[in-house]
Amino acid sequence: MDNLINEVYEIIKDYREDEGSQNQITVEGIKVWILQFKEEDREFILSELINILKERYVTKVDAIKFLNAVIEVLTEESIYQTEEEFLNNTVFLDLQEEGKSQKKLLELLQEFLHTKYNYDINNCGSTSKKYFIYLDDVLCTGKTFFDDIYDWSLKEYSSSKSNKLAIIDGSAKLFPIFIFKHTLNYWKKMKQIEIKIGKKFKEMIDTRNAIDIDNDKKNAYSKLQFLYPLETGQANIITDFKDKIVRNCDEYISKQSYKSSVQEEFYRANNTPRTENFFTNLQNRQRFENILLLKGVEILNNANITKNNIRPLGYSLPSTKDFGFGTLCFTWRNVPNNCPLVFWYSGGGFLPLFVKSQTNNFKKSELDEIFGF
Repeated sequence: MDNLINEVYEIIKDYREDEGSQNQITVEGIKVWILQFKEEDREFILSELINILKERYVTKVDAIKFLNAVIEVLTEESIYQTEEEFLNNTVFLDLQEEGKSQKKLLELLQEFLHTKYNYDINNCGSTSKKYFIYLDDVLCTGKTFFDDIYDWSLKEYSSSKSNKLAIIDGSAKLFPIFIFKHTLNYWKKMKQIEIKIGKKFKEMIDTRNAIDIDNDKKNAYSKLQFLYPLETGQANIITDFKDKIVRNCDEYISKQSYKSSVQEEFYRANNTPRTENFFTNLQNRQRFENILLLKGVEILNNANITKNNIRPLGYSLPSTKDFGFGTLCFTWRNVPNNCPLVFWYSGGGFLPLFVKSQTNNFKKSELDEIFGF
């Protein structure tokens, strides 16, 4: 098992590493985490997790390379000849509160631009506001994205028009840029943008991302690239917790005066996904899902949590009848609350794999090393 622990460490060792704090990953910390599971499951969990992390853990180096690619590609597609000229006509939107991922990515971008181009991010948009870039690491539910863009669309672009009108008439262009994008929620939010802001505005949005996550529960051909367990063989503790979620959701829904009932989304259909391309095989998917679901229920039972949106497989909406969002995506500085609790939740006597924090620092020497400047 030690070899597997070391392999996990090599993948995620830069998590919070630049903070120099107790939050960073250690081999001993990974061992403490895995020992909280049943002995017969430990090597299996580590093996399957390694397979997942290779696809879904983004290091700081990966993020810098992604930012580099974004700047180069958008410059090439623009009317401008150089990256510096493109940047002079581009505004990076700073809409999220302190401590959120957007702020941290903009800090990283600032260091990157200074290192590669000797360019000050404060000069962005100094010539014109032709392009607007909305940068974030993960689009999960999409609520933050929609709220930010809706509020921004109403603000002034110039003395004669709003940002909304500038996008619609082509005076400016909006690029939402994500590292991870959950496809179902993205399209839900694009539909909401169409209804609340306008169809033409939606059609002018040009979204880019590094990794798509197919999380469409209702599409028979969905890859189901998240945790979505089967009902078969679930223990009584799972069934009891499911019933508790349903009761809490019904109570919440009744207070909100919803006009329609909410369907249950706890379990995927048998024989789905049709082709397994995320886990090592379908049998291992089922086993991994069940282990993390059970441990998440145990954590919440021990923690005596009363908030209905905290679920075993991650945060959910208080009206949604499921075990949680179940996403599996991680970066060097962020583990979304929509991930299963075993990865990030400290409570109920459980120690998570990743300890969450709110600070980060970037070192110019790291950028020099990555790009060989």
